[in-house]
Amino acid sequence: MAGNTNFPTGLDDNSSLGEVTDGVTEILDEHHNNPKEAIIAIERKVGIHNTAVPTSLDYRLGHPSLGHSHNAASGQGPRLSATVFGLAATGIASYVTAGIISVPTQIPRYIVSMYQAGSIAVGSKITGPVVLGRTMQIESVQAGMRRGPSGATTGLIIRVGPSNIFGASNGFGPNFAPGATTYRSAATPNVLTAPSGAVITLDATAVGSSDPGQDTTITFVFRE
Repeated sequence: MAGNTNFPTGLDDNSSLGEVTDGVTEILDEHHNNPKEAIIAIERKVGIHNTAVPTSLDYRLGHPSLGHSHNAASGQGPRLSATVFGLAATGIASYVTAGIISVPTQIPRYIVSMYQAGSIAVGSKITGPVVLGRTMQIESVQAGMRRGPSGATTGLIIRVGPSNIFGASNGFGPNFAPGATTYRSAATPNVLTAPSGAVITLDATAVGSSDPGQDTTITFVFRE
């Protein structure tokens, strides 16, 4: 004889499962059959291993290509298939579009260093020119000397093609006060884009009167 259960559309309680009192309650078939039906309903809801029943928990949580959604509703989530993170792009795209997940992006950055050994003189080209193979954005400029100048400031100009990247504000460019050995750009350059094929050159506009400084390195950080 079949029993009755509220699960899975409702929760059972002492009444539906038939609570009994020792020595008082007459034992009826419902005291066995109702809990039996509740157990069967729970097993169906959980599901057997590798079940094909889409409403079961085993299917929703353990299926290799069908997911579940945390959207405050009870139900099967959209299909996921396989190329991104082992899952298919069509499924991932739907989650990204819905704002459920986000895909991080990384901006490639490239470091280019130019080095001049020994001392420099006014008007000299600090290094041979560098030619970029693609259009890049200048993110930062840093420079260093093994030994800083003395007697006066050593100032450098960075040019992308004919243009000084700091324009009329070259005071923000690579300048080394007496004794200084490091420089990091403190202002945004006037020229931010280095076009594909652009030639980058470094010129000295002023040098320390006693010592211009020794062994100069300029380092650029570019991004696409």
